[in-house]
Amino acid sequence: MTLLAPLALAALVVPAAIYVIHWLFGARRRHRVAALFLWADLPQASMGRSRRHLPPFTLLLLLQLLAAVLGVAALARPELPARPPRHVALVLDASASMQATDVAPTRFEAARQAANQRLGGLQPSDLVSLIRAGEHAELLGQGSPAAVRDALQKATPGRTAPAIRDALALASARISDTPDRVGQILLFTDGAWPAPDGVGPLAAAVEVVPTGGGSNNQAVTSLVVRMDPTGRGQTAFVELANDSDRAARVPIQLTADGSPLDERQVDIAPRNRTQLSIPLPADAHRISVRLLGQDALSLDDQLDTLAPGGPPRDVDLLGQISDGLRRAIESIPSLHVRTADAPQPASLTVLAGVLPAQLPAGSLLLVDPPANSGRLLGVGLGSGQRLEAADPLLQGLDLAALQDETPSIGGVPGWAHVVLGNQQGPLIMQGTLEGHPVVSLTFDPAITGLEKSLAFPLLISNATSVLLSASETSASALNPPFDTAESDIAPRPVPSFETITTPDRAVSNGSAELWPWLAAAALTLLGVEWLVFARRG
Repeated sequence: MTLLAPLALAALVVPAAIYVIHWLFGARRRHRVAALFLWADLPQASMGRSRRHLPPFTLLLLLQLLAAVLGVAALARPELPARPPRHVALVLDASASMQATDVAPTRFEAARQAANQRLGGLQPSDLVSLIRAGEHAELLGQGSPAAVRDALQKATPGRTAPAIRDALALASARISDTPDRVGQILLFTDGAWPAPDGVGPLAAAVEVVPTGGGSNNQAVTSLVVRMDPTGRGQTAFVELANDSDRAARVPIQLTADGSPLDERQVDIAPRNRTQLSIPLPADAHRISVRLLGQDALSLDDQLDTLAPGGPPRDVDLLGQISDGLRRAIESIPSLHVRTADAPQPASLTVLAGVLPAQLPAGSLLLVDPPANSGRLLGVGLGSGQRLEAADPLLQGLDLAALQDETPSIGGVPGWAHVVLGNQQGPLIMQGTLEGHPVVSLTFDPAITGLEKSLAFPLLISNATSVLLSASETSASALNPPFDTAESDIAPRPVPSFETITTPDRAVSNGSAELWPWLAAAALTLLGVEWLVFARRG
């Protein structure tokens, strides 16, 4: 408490004067007698020294003293410091690992409950910003704690890593917009993410509210199905991960078109991965691998994919189709080459040396497309050579036979990314052109003699398999993509975040003056004192 007018305390002499007056004059008492003449002629006798006694502590004296003290206190203008207005940014980690069940019911629900408790400790005048850190940073709501509570109840976790850096930057920007408030950032997270790069100074201090903390999780991290070179069967390549700190025996089941084909137990060392190859029949199409055990995160316990096998899909061949290209297409058991005038659109169209203005329906395999097409204009490779060796398009290929090819274009269009390129330009590109999945071979295999090598039919088989899987996956009910890095649910050390030091940031601490209440109390006591005095006469 502070006094805005401390000199007014000198008026405390007033209650002291009231007490002195009562001491000097308030001790006499009145007595009613029949007459005074009986004592008029009596001689006055000396009674010795007269002693004054302290005045009796009556109700009138108490009321007068209290009223005087309250009046003096009101003149001194006491002030109580009030809590300054706050702007609290709640950052909610909505990553896939927040769906782990090592905290009941899930880490995300535990974080939501902790955020609700923090909202309950805020004042209605405080400002709250609720930010969801999912694949992108998203502002879910801003306003009073009561208004933000509804948005918090509707928040959901995702299937990707959290955009912690962007979420903290958004929280800092929101707090910077209210310089008249004291800012604070509350990060509700399991900490299962690496330290973000380049966060920079933030406008408010960050308090991390942890949840979860276990690491017991196993996952299916990869599932790829390839047709065998003979065309008589397929092979499923499965990768399993054990992100726990202890070894695990993981039961798995593989199904094809809803029917179980394989079930086994797989031992995986702690913090390790293992690969399996499982043979499949040639007509298997929809493949699923599922973990049968219990772990903390169920999102990564199953993967589905579409195999190149199954019923043959129709293929149209348009343009300058060479004999080698036709033989490579016809040798793929899952493809059926048909006439171009069929009533129904084909699943795949091979365009050799042509790129019509009206693109056919379905996926497209471009072979030596015309370099003068506006759809193929783009920028160069930059560093020159580029290679994505892990891409399914290059699986099993002798890349030395491809890198000597001469591309017909020198730039990369905006709709595509380079799978294989050399100093002259891109050789193999993949992307989505006007809604169509596309693989483009930007060279003529007939001129270079690639058609006569063993690499060419394998390249065509890989390209058609990727294109058919892409088109069918987009039209089917397969599981949405999952970030495999989220399978590691163990928390990492949370970094410290730098806060902007702003000495000129003027934040009003707020205050509450008490003099109106004190003055009102003094006047009330004076009114009561007058009533008591009037009743006593």
